[in-house]
Amino acid sequence: MTVRYDARAGRPGRVIVARLKPGSDLLKSLQNIASKEEIEAGVILSGVGLLGEARLRNCKSLPEAFPITDANRTYLSFRRPLEVLSLSGNISRAEGTPLVHAHATLSYVEGDVITVVGGHLLPGCTVFGFAEVILMALEGVEMEKRFDEETRTLQLFA
Repeated sequence: MTVRYDARAGRPGRVIVARLKPGSDLLKSLQNIASKEEIEAGVILSGVGLLGEARLRNCKSLPEAFPITDANRTYLSFRRPLEVLSLSGNISRAEGTPLVHAHATLSYVEGDVITVVGGHLLPGCTVFGFAEVILMALEGVEMEKRFDEETRTLQLFA
């Protein structure tokens, strides 16, 4: 097995705690907070709450050659109560602006069965009631996405 990676070191910085209000777009709110707080490198520590609708993206097949395109992806939309079980991701810079890359784990109830779904967070995840998120800025580390020749996409530390 081959081991290949790029790594950088930094240290914990400011912690931002936010409550998102009803009707807020979850991803756009995270993006707005990152921009307003001038977070150029950071992590999503936690996210919980309730959504009324959600949009997620997942990879359904691997291409023979990069890049991964929409032909390799599936897009799922939900309009129902969805508990936010977790949010994870990072905040970096891409083309000079803060970029939030977030994934979500959500659950919903159908009959008496709880189903868990997850994926790449897209715009269109609407907060119902509230959502609580905790972000942490990182210091002493540059997190920038640049074009990567191998994957033919924007990648962290390219």
